[in-house]
Amino acid sequence: MSQVKSGFRSAALILIGFVVGGMFFGGVASLLSPNSISRWLGPVFLIVSTPIMIVTMNRWAKVMAGFLGLAVLNGLVSISSGHVLANPTMPIARLDALYLTLFYATATMLATAITQRRLNLVDRISVMAFLYSLAFLITYQARLENAKSALFNTTAIALIGFGLCCLLVALVYNHFQHRRGHGSRSASHVTAL
Repeated sequence: MSQVKSGFRSAALILIGFVVGGMFFGGVASLLSPNSISRWLGPVFLIVSTPIMIVTMNRWAKVMAGFLGLAVLNGLVSISSGHVLANPTMPIARLDALYLTLFYATATMLATAITQRRLNLVDRISVMAFLYSLAFLITYQARLENAKSALFNTTAIALIGFGLCCLLVALVYNHFQHRRGHGSRSASHVTAL
């Protein structure tokens, strides 16, 4: 009976996680909507979802790295087929698919490195900033696709660069914190001798 309860609890947590993630990405997409009701609803979704995501980040951050890895596979399929995986009737330039694949591969490596440890405040802020830039990028590029415009312009490149820099900040901060921790321990070890 305890296994059944545990299974239901896990299923409920996964469902809640998808709802919160959907609220977050939907909230960002609503901010860019021309509809005034959507622009009002977007901030409400973000105000609800962002704190929940920050507090529970240790639980879902590794899943985020997995989804980024799936985006890499999606990009590889798009490079080989010349079409968007989610919509086989929509062509994508192979060079654009390559750029997106490189972005997602880099983000996957950085996110995986960050999620190998317990996340600190800088990690949480950096990951959320990355997710905001990713959500804006996805929404922005979906609009460009619908308008039959090129997927890469200065705005898209700026969002990609900002997102990767956010993840890089978390890694660099952790590196210096780790070095400082080793330096103080070795200094105390030397003085104890």
